[in-house]
Amino acid sequence: MSSVCSLRLSFLILLGLVWLSPVHAQNQAQIQPQAQPQNQVNTTPNQALQAPGIPLEVQNNIRRFIQKSPTVLGFRTEVDFLDPSMNLPSCQGGSIEVLSAPNVRLWGRSLVQVRCLKAAWLYNIPLMIRVYGDYVVSTRYLQPGNRLSSSDMRIINGDLTSVPDDVIRTPKEADDRVLTRPIQMGMPIGLNDLRETAVIKVGDPVTILLKGRDFQVTGSGTAQTQGMINDMVRVRLNDGQVLQGKVIRPGVVEMTLDR
Repeated sequence: MSSVCSLRLSFLILLGLVWLSPVHAQNQAQIQPQAQPQNQVNTTPNQALQAPGIPLEVQNNIRRFIQKSPTVLGFRTEVDFLDPSMNLPSCQGGSIEVLSAPNVRLWGRSLVQVRCLKAAWLYNIPLMIRVYGDYVVSTRYLQPGNRLSSSDMRIINGDLTSVPDDVIRTPKEADDRVLTRPIQMGMPIGLNDLRETAVIKVGDPVTILLKGRDFQVTGSGTAQTQGMINDMVRVRLNDGQVLQGKVIRPGVVEMTLDR
């Protein structure tokens, strides 16, 4: 019996030595998850590497200056530095001021100035300012003359500096308008791509505003041609006479007498 107990004790001691061996300890260390660094700050390549000669603090000052510009208020912006070789000298003991020319729109390719008051230096910094917001694109190929409906348009969020300035921001801006040119699927829709639909149509009853040098009278008639605001249309009067006048608002035509 004592020999059996002795064998069991020897076996347990051997297991303990194997468990504590360096190989097993190494395997256990590989199994344990590595501790993650706390409070790690992620710096994007655009911020850190785009202009290595411009201190990151100065880059951030420029970004904050742009974000306060009235033209980009309410929008998300991204700023790219276009000259990677630019190297700003030190401004020890002084503060750097960011400037732009008066009435300049900070949008797309732009230029700002940074100035160190103490060291009396000033540099022009070329930038690409991207501004992100909602705008309207077509959902399919649209032919000229089409009156737009909600199914023809959708809103996307993208870089507003890469589309025409007249791009419409909401489908409501296209209400009562028709296309003047074809629009490919996915292309932005601008105000210059649209015109108003006729506010006076053939057969509509219209009010005639007849203006002379010293008088103004009103009458009524029937539209013989259709037109939009500021278009010239023909109107048949109640006595059968046909005159031409300018559409000044829906249902109203103005005719001016020279004498």
